[in-house]
Amino acid sequence: MDKILEVLRLAWENLVDLSIFFFIALAIAATVDLLYLDIVARRSFRKHGLLGVLFTTCLGAFSPFCSFTVIPLIRKLLRGGVPLSAVMSFWIASPAMDPPIFALTAKEIGLPLATARLLGALVLAIGAGVIILLVEKRGGFKDVLRPEKKPAVDERERHAAPAQVAVAAGGGSAVLTEEPTSTGGPAPEDDDDDGAPWWPQAKASLRSKRNWRITGRNFLRDTVSLGKWLVFACVFEGVIRVYVPNGIITSILGGDKGWLAIPLAAVISIPLYLNGVGAIPIVGGLLAKGMAEGAAVTFLLAGSVTTIPAMVAVRSVVNNKVFALYIAFGMLGSILLGFLAQLLL
Repeated sequence: MDKILEVLRLAWENLVDLSIFFFIALAIAATVDLLYLDIVARRSFRKHGLLGVLFTTCLGAFSPFCSFTVIPLIRKLLRGGVPLSAVMSFWIASPAMDPPIFALTAKEIGLPLATARLLGALVLAIGAGVIILLVEKRGGFKDVLRPEKKPAVDERERHAAPAQVAVAAGGGSAVLTEEPTSTGGPAPEDDDDDGAPWWPQAKASLRSKRNWRITGRNFLRDTVSLGKWLVFACVFEGVIRVYVPNGIITSILGGDKGWLAIPLAAVISIPLYLNGVGAIPIVGGLLAKGMAEGAAVTFLLAGSVTTIPAMVAVRSVVNNKVFALYIAFGMLGSILLGFLAQLLL
């Protein structure tokens, strides 16, 4: 009974910490919904694909938002046609590094390993984004979102009677047009985005009571549908922290296992990596017991991608194919970077 109460206590603490950013992201997603800001994001990322990958990588690595708390915004952008390449870069960089994690890593296990962790996170995120970008340019990843069992009420309403928005005509008057919908991923070059000015559409949406109602329903729907995943992730992480003995990591990765420690570190990180901060003292103790520095880098990078909240975040939005690709990038990329770090450090 004491362990169950401890699980609930840890889950509650995690939930409180994450909820602030989660609801901020919900509010931003609602704003994107109401003002059609996904049109701006879609056009920008399609026009500047590589810059979009670099931007979202830096946003993920140097901002306090973790991959789970921005899920409402990410789902909205994917539905609006923002390329998967930019989203994937953010997803990989976000849990792996942020300024406090870098500072704590440098303090506890040294600046060289902290730098390796930072550079590894950037290379992993950019590499994954560039690979997906190349596939997108060949017409891939047109449908990336997780299928829903049944359409939401507001989506049925949009399909039945798409929102009419005012688009400026040449003479300064306005004509009515329909706002397109998307199932996620980049649309083909000849899609129904005719390049019409965005701001007139946004102003018309602000004046539409119907669009305000749809935005409100979207907010409530996302709070419930994504909030349950957030609760699940927090509870599951609490179960791992309470029921998995700390010594199991040391017994597997401690001592001189040579190059074998690097792939072992990637595998063991899946169930046992807790979070970016909590992993630092664990790695420090393992290094003191003789673990290879390359294995430490692999554990920190692979664990950040496959930590329970990160995986739940990605799985709650995308389909099986994209989720498997996310795991593959994290695992294989971290192993390769671990071998490279072992050679250089």
